[in-house]
Amino acid sequence: MAFFKISCFNIPSPLLMFPVKEENKVCLFSLTNKREYELKVDLEKLQNWRFVGSSHGWLVILNEKADPILLNIFSGICHQLPGKETFPHIDSMHEVENGVFEIHYKSWNYSVSHSSENLRQLSVVKAVLSSDPSCDANCTVIVMYYVLGTSKLAFCRLGDSRWTGFGGEIQSYYDVACKDNVLYALGGGPSIEVWDFHESTPTRKIVIQAPCPQELKDAGQIYPSDLYSSQWYLVFSSCEMFLVVRYIGEFVRNDGEVVYEGDTLTNYFIFPYRTVKFHVYKLDFDQKIWLPVESLNDRALFLGGNHSVSLSVKEHPGCKANSIYFTDDYWDRMDEHDSYGGHDMGIFKLGDGRIEQLFDCDLQKFELPPFWIVPN
Repeated sequence: MAFFKISCFNIPSPLLMFPVKEENKVCLFSLTNKREYELKVDLEKLQNWRFVGSSHGWLVILNEKADPILLNIFSGICHQLPGKETFPHIDSMHEVENGVFEIHYKSWNYSVSHSSENLRQLSVVKAVLSSDPSCDANCTVIVMYYVLGTSKLAFCRLGDSRWTGFGGEIQSYYDVACKDNVLYALGGGPSIEVWDFHESTPTRKIVIQAPCPQELKDAGQIYPSDLYSSQWYLVFSSCEMFLVVRYIGEFVRNDGEVVYEGDTLTNYFIFPYRTVKFHVYKLDFDQKIWLPVESLNDRALFLGGNHSVSLSVKEHPGCKANSIYFTDDYWDRMDEHDSYGGHDMGIFKLGDGRIEQLFDCDLQKFELPPFWIVPN
């Protein structure tokens, strides 16, 4: 894996990893010094991979066969993680021809066939690390994976041969975040399961259940499901916990209005999907309620397929305060067309609700979706 490495270690974070298709290269862009750094990697090879996690400066990747690996692009160190056939919901898997696998799921009494490309899209939703593998030999990799339209949880330690499933009463998980070897798993409600990973077997400590904020209850009227989809994120900021809700217009005119597919009664250009709004809530641990957040003060949030993080702009000059930096993680639609996908990224200003573009990328197809990397 030495071909995927960058020679400079002292790059100020946070970093945006993105492809430059015209030049067949992958770059890291530092928000701090506004410089680009080229990765020593073959972009064409990466187009057959899928990035499913960025945590503690490490990447979790599904390779061309859809097997997960853990990679540090700064050092070139790579860990092979347990294979795709060892996920808890799979009974057996065999490669019947090059890149095509016959799979028997435990919950079904028949087999199905999937290509490697389909498996990359249908297996892991998101991956995070409990700690930095460079400093902790007991680091745990936690993944959200698809099972019959729901997201379940599994983990492995470095060196394990199989993925181990775990979970509580939450039927489908929306996001996961780790802090000090403790996992916080977000589900509907919203509710949060807290799992302790200090021991060999994770132990569920508590379940945090707080009433759904009224603003979130009313969101269905403002953002109806036939026009919008939404993503939920869990973010830690020092001793605070944030719930961030992202609203994505399925079809958006270039003046910002969300419309129905096939709306021809307009002279405006229509984009396939685009983020239009964020709402932020903070958990009051004492009263067990979610409070609307009007300002992040000197913090900036970084959301997408990465382990969600909150950074102080005082410690990271070049970042904008009271802002949400986001990349495209709409996996269900990202690969539906050759002319777009990976394009939905920008900077949301919580103060006035404006969105600034990170790049001029309208309807640009990113074969490798941009990802935030925040090394420790």
